[in-house]
Amino acid sequence: MKKFRDWLIATYNGLYVIVLKPYMPNTSTIAALIVGVLIGLVWAYALAPTVFYNADPSSLDQSWQNEWVSLLADRYENVTSRGATTDEFNNSMITLLRAVDNPVAVVDNLGQARQIPPGFRDLAQLAEPGKAAPQPNAVGSILPFIVAPILVTILAVVFILVWGLLIYGNIVEPILKRLGIVKTQATDAATLKTMESLRAAKEAEAKARELPQVENELGTPVIRRMSVYIMGRGQYDDSFEIEDSNEMFLGECGATIAETIGTGEPEKVTAVEVWLFDKDDFVRTMTNVFVSEYAYNDPAIRSKLETKGDLVLIRPGAIATLDTNTLRLQARIVDMSYGSGPLPPNSYFDKLTVEMAVWQKPAGSVLTAAPVAMPVMQAAPAAPVQNYMPPPPVTQSYVPNPAPPQSLPSAAPQNPPPPPVPLPRRQDDDPFGGTGDFTPIS
Repeated sequence: MKKFRDWLIATYNGLYVIVLKPYMPNTSTIAALIVGVLIGLVWAYALAPTVFYNADPSSLDQSWQNEWVSLLADRYENVTSRGATTDEFNNSMITLLRAVDNPVAVVDNLGQARQIPPGFRDLAQLAEPGKAAPQPNAVGSILPFIVAPILVTILAVVFILVWGLLIYGNIVEPILKRLGIVKTQATDAATLKTMESLRAAKEAEAKARELPQVENELGTPVIRRMSVYIMGRGQYDDSFEIEDSNEMFLGECGATIAETIGTGEPEKVTAVEVWLFDKDDFVRTMTNVFVSEYAYNDPAIRSKLETKGDLVLIRPGAIATLDTNTLRLQARIVDMSYGSGPLPPNSYFDKLTVEMAVWQKPAGSVLTAAPVAMPVMQAAPAAPVQNYMPPPPVTQSYVPNPAPPQSLPSAAPQNPPPPPVPLPRRQDDDPFGGTGDFTPIS
């Protein structure tokens, strides 16, 4: 599930933030477009509606259709009273009666209020069926005001994206360059920060080989990655897969935003959470939180962050250690700087580089680590952060499983040795206990 979430975040950052977002219209442009469409609809439907003339009587209201048939009945009665009816006249009356929706129903309704000339109803029956005119309703009156803005907005966004991605760069821009007119499209600030952060992460990872190795009794780490945060970077949520030398998946680790302070854009990050996921212990995810000096001394923020894991005061060289059954993660602050602004000093980060080193514990080993003392701060330190000397790395001892005592040819010792501790069974790389294994059919 976490891998799928990371895939969605990576797809969002790669497809939307970097590719599409620079060409997306801003909110004010879309709002202006919607307001313009609504003003046009109000003008067309209320202020200056369309005037119809020479239209078919079936488009009139039912009361006017009744009036139309009543006039035809008067004309038919006048002609028949003089005995001047002919086949041509009857055919013309049938044609005129077909101009209403239901001639027979209209004639029957008129027969309740006045006398219908003999034979007129027969002509109405010959005029059936009439055309059914659409009747106005509330939904039909409101629908254009809902559908039109949505449709216009979608078409406008699609056109702007096609223009920016395909038309402008391939057709218009070369012509403008030939004419000496150079136009550059502004890139979103968050996109620039994200691209700058990703570039800085690659540079930091390339320089990681020059940095001294983190001292650990487990030897060389399985992976060593750099996570870089720059203020203004959107969707800061780095994750790295952990694989051994045989490319076997062991778990994942990463860093993400844990808490922000203040309001407005860009977000002011005051705490960063580092996490470790072990595929052999997939029920839980271990987390620690790097916190700023201000957040560490603020009781409200501190109590909120303590629910996420142990708090580590962020300084160059600060280390957060996470242990699972088979993995150990050490997250070290390589570089950091606080932002300056109207918020309290040392309350949010302007830049942060976290080195994440992961070791795989040997099977059947028992690791004991000395507890890491958390610094207790009562006030801001007098010395600046740049002059802070990182604390010495935590030393840990490796205690192998006790070997069973060898039998002596002489008599048994006075104090019998303790029973041997059985080695834990090496777990399969299938976290579901072998349910995913299969045997090919030969």
